[in-house]
Amino acid sequence: MPSYRFSAAIGALRPGVAAARLLPELTDDARTLAIVEASSIAVVRGEARVVIRFTGEDDQDARNVALGIFSLARELAQLSTPELTRRVKNKWIAVSDE
Repeated sequence: MPSYRFSAAIGALRPGVAAARLLPELTDDARTLAIVEASSIAVVRGEARVVIRFTGEDDQDARNVALGIFSLARELAQLSTPELTRRVKNKWIAVSDE
């Protein structure tokens, strides 16, 4: 089963949302749709980014999972446009918007 990675830059948190709540809620939500392999928040080029790696049947399945993660994430914080990539050998390749 292919491995996919959702990532997006995190801006300001919504009122009443604690920072410690963001990653666990997004990870738990993703687990309702897919097998989560890893999740983290890291600083990349000076901005915080949430990254959730999961498995999916195919690209369309992965798009659905990523859309679910993004929908919840927008309720919790301001986010940049998300990126969805698929692991191919030792590289992460962008999944097209078909």
